[in-house]
Amino acid sequence: MYQAAIKTNYFLIFILILFSGTKLFAQMEYVKSIKKIDVHIPLTKDAAYLRKFMDDYNMKMVNICYNGHDINSQIKASKEFTKNYPRYYAWVTTFDLKNRDNPGWLENVIKRLKQDFNDGAIGVKIWKDVGLILKNTDGKFLQIDDPVFEPIFEFLVAENKPVYVHVAEPIQAWMPPQPGSYWDRHPEYSFYDKPEFPSYSEIIARRDRVLAKFPKLKFIGGHLGSTSFDVDELSKRFDKYPNFAVELGGRAKYLMWQARGRVRAFFIKYQDRIMYGTDVVSGPINYEGVEKTAEEIKENLIKLQKRNDLFFRYFASKDDIHWSDIIYSDAPVGEATYTVKGLDLPKEVLDKVFYINAVKWFPGVDKGF
Repeated sequence: MYQAAIKTNYFLIFILILFSGTKLFAQMEYVKSIKKIDVHIPLTKDAAYLRKFMDDYNMKMVNICYNGHDINSQIKASKEFTKNYPRYYAWVTTFDLKNRDNPGWLENVIKRLKQDFNDGAIGVKIWKDVGLILKNTDGKFLQIDDPVFEPIFEFLVAENKPVYVHVAEPIQAWMPPQPGSYWDRHPEYSFYDKPEFPSYSEIIARRDRVLAKFPKLKFIGGHLGSTSFDVDELSKRFDKYPNFAVELGGRAKYLMWQARGRVRAFFIKYQDRIMYGTDVVSGPINYEGVEKTAEEIKENLIKLQKRNDLFFRYFASKDDIHWSDIIYSDAPVGEATYTVKGLDLPKEVLDKVFYINAVKWFPGVDKGF
């Protein structure tokens, strides 16, 4: 009888393990099967390897134009590959701010945006040069709540187009930079012990003023709204501003540093306000306009596959995922140094994060998909 009981227990354990593995497999297969839109890709040019990747992953990419590089070339390229391949690409336009004091600047911006919308643009990007780089004639930094933006925001409300905003950096940019970190490698975006720059809190507070002043404006915070260090801080904004949504854009690592249960509850409660984005620089041409080598293209494809595969696991499974040192990068490098447990999000949440929310917040993004 004792031996029979042991055999029964082993059988039950086997069934539980089998069921758990089957559920995990089904969950991963599900997230691979559903349509997915990556709403944050810096893309220089279409390439056949990118389209094959999107076919394999059942995905579409949104190219984000921004002020960090030549605007005209970005817009021209975006129009071209989006028109040629609407199944694979959508795009978000931007506008020049350097000439904002010139006569007729506003009229020219509105005219250009209208043309871009006619050419398929699904939104408008404002970059982090607002708040941290550009200055007004009085020597103060241009901020997102400056009156210069108000007629543009009103225009976007009338056009039912979202504004996609990346202001500030993660709060870590105002802390001592760790050796090898992004801010160590890009000291121009490190604001530690630089009192001449606005504080993190000031920039975010000015962003929040815009959310309050324009409640009908669809406002999408890039990179988790630069409030990635604490989901409770994002929750406060979501509760207060119904017009506010965010995309992940290379900031999932900050979620992994927080309590898993709290992050999971955050995704479930605010499942209508979060969109998938990787911010993986893609395309066969680099930002200097030089064709990438075959080896560079291969590395780009591997990075795309690896980052998406691991994010699928993080959101869809309850795996113990062995990550490398992702303090410096979202993509694991070298040997894993710690373990992250997957969020095991419900299917209805995965549907929204990967696809439905993008269609809701970026009207027209699903064209051809």
